[in-house]
Amino acid sequence: MIIVVNFLSVVFVSAQITPSNSSKQNPKQLSIHSEDNQIIDATTDPPTQFLNGNVKVYHAGAFMYCDNAVLRGSHLTMYTNVVILQNDTIKIFADSLKYIGDSLVAYIYGDIILENGPDKKLYTSFLKYDVKNKIGYYTKNAKLIDKTSTLISKRGRYLLNEKTAYFYEHVKVTGPDFDMVSDSLSYNTTTQQTNFLAATRINKDTSQIYSESGWFDLDDKKGDFIGNAQYLAGKTIAKSDTITYDGVLDLVTLKSGLKRSEYISEKDTAYAKEIFYDKKSEIFRLTTDAWYKGKTNEVKGEKIFYNKISEKFNVTGRSQISDPPTLIEADTLDYDKAIKFGIANGHVIWRDTAAKTAIYADHVVYRGEENYMKASNDTGRPLFTTEIDNDTLYLKADTLKSLRIIKERIIYPDKDAARKARSLKNKSKSGEADIIDAVVDDNNIVLNDSTSTDISAFNDSLGVSIQTDTIYTGIMDTIDYFIGDNNVRMFKKDMQSVCDSLVFNKSDSLFTLYSNPFVWSDSTQIAGDTIDLKMKSKKIDRLIVRSQATILSSSDLLFFNQIQGRYLEAFFTDSKIYRMDVDGNAQIVYYITDEAKAYVGVNTTESSNMSFFLKDNKMTDIRCYKEPKSKVIPMQKADHEKLKVKGFKWNVLARPETKESL
Repeated sequence: MIIVVNFLSVVFVSAQITPSNSSKQNPKQLSIHSEDNQIIDATTDPPTQFLNGNVKVYHAGAFMYCDNAVLRGSHLTMYTNVVILQNDTIKIFADSLKYIGDSLVAYIYGDIILENGPDKKLYTSFLKYDVKNKIGYYTKNAKLIDKTSTLISKRGRYLLNEKTAYFYEHVKVTGPDFDMVSDSLSYNTTTQQTNFLAATRINKDTSQIYSESGWFDLDDKKGDFIGNAQYLAGKTIAKSDTITYDGVLDLVTLKSGLKRSEYISEKDTAYAKEIFYDKKSEIFRLTTDAWYKGKTNEVKGEKIFYNKISEKFNVTGRSQISDPPTLIEADTLDYDKAIKFGIANGHVIWRDTAAKTAIYADHVVYRGEENYMKASNDTGRPLFTTEIDNDTLYLKADTLKSLRIIKERIIYPDKDAARKARSLKNKSKSGEADIIDAVVDDNNIVLNDSTSTDISAFNDSLGVSIQTDTIYTGIMDTIDYFIGDNNVRMFKKDMQSVCDSLVFNKSDSLFTLYSNPFVWSDSTQIAGDTIDLKMKSKKIDRLIVRSQATILSSSDLLFFNQIQGRYLEAFFTDSKIYRMDVDGNAQIVYYITDEAKAYVGVNTTESSNMSFFLKDNKMTDIRCYKEPKSKVIPMQKADHEKLKVKGFKWNVLARPETKESL
């Protein structure tokens, strides 16, 4: 028998109770709140109710609406315009559903929309919904739209209480400026954070980020990519255990444990356990075992800070910066390439690879625009090295400096050279320019008279210029100087020196030694007020003593061969003196030996000017100019102390014997 009930009558069969008795309601029972009409088929057990028009059913805290429904016991089937409401935020719209009150599970079909808030909608064609726990399961593809982000997958589940959705198989997330692909991930609709449950890749413009796990906030565009993390953008690639990415601020941080993270682009290469890169500000921060290389820079250190825009470096730990031709190593480094300003502290090594020079110091300050450098030590003294004659020259002083001066090129008159030129010319006209040749052998000095009027040859031999006027050229020269200040000591295998201060003119390749300088070569000592060492092609070319020149040599430290004059110029070949010119009150004291190398006498010669010629460090020829006076004194009659030239000082104890003695 079938009973038809109109919409004014609400009939409850034994399987139903009213909401007023809900406190005693069996959780398996469903409550019908309204319908336009219903048909009850009592022939079934339990009876079947056919509900038509504006159907509203309540069960387990959920209201379910539709146009038509069939209820049999705890089984409910709903058709057309199906709606489920739960709490204040959960809404499900569908074409039909099957609801089992015993298990509190609804099977929902058709064009399904699940809402959990005003901006969050899940679209699918089939949904298994756990009414009690508020969990939706889908297996036939679904799409979740949350504000500007869209998530799709083949299957998944949506935990509405926790506001978390899980997506599995062919997962794709799309945002306004990125998309994400994965096989499994979870998504929190409140925080908009995705957690990677499988390998995941994010594509943003031309860049990609990949990892095996991690998380990403779709709203804030930030996250951690963990496990074999990789970043790719054009020709830029980054690899690390973990990559932290902030898309809004454009920040990338790479962190690794055992091996270093790496960041490689067309312009930059960076390795470190931790790499931070601010792409907008173009700032790198590298931590632990750091190495950075740009187009013109190479930096090593424990920690590196580098601003690419200002080209400023700050490096801690044992550090190295390569800015060719400059190479700097130190315990801590600050270097601003834009203005070429650097401060290096702790075991500093400063190299100029082009000039093949180096400085070793505790502290170095450098201003490249002025080519200013100052090196100093807390204990000991800074060291300067350079390559000369295929050998290394070592130099120490209390302070080492370099600087650049820009000044007008002025040609000054050489009054002394002009005087000599005029004097020699006058003597030449009167036939008074006498030249005495002395041939030196192991046993004696043989003097030979001759006359010469070759003024130009004499001028050339002394390097004399007859310029007598000061000339202002208007040409501005840039001159770089290197300075050793206070207690300068220099060592080279075949030459050593000491002085109070030293200046090296890089333009002229000229070392100038000031204040009581001494130079030693083999058994020879050279001294004077000021000594110049002229370099040519990284080799010693000339040595010049400007005033009070004295040369001493001895094979036994008992008797000394001596040369003295106001001005001395020595010429070198293959690091050996082959000629010396002495000008102004020149005198020589020379000890004569026999074939057995025994002393037989002392030759003393005085002249205005002398030239000495040497081979293998032995004197072979002496030329005396203008009225030479010479005599030989037997050894028994010689007063050796009185024979010593004025200002005689054998300063061998000050001579650096090794580079370690500097």
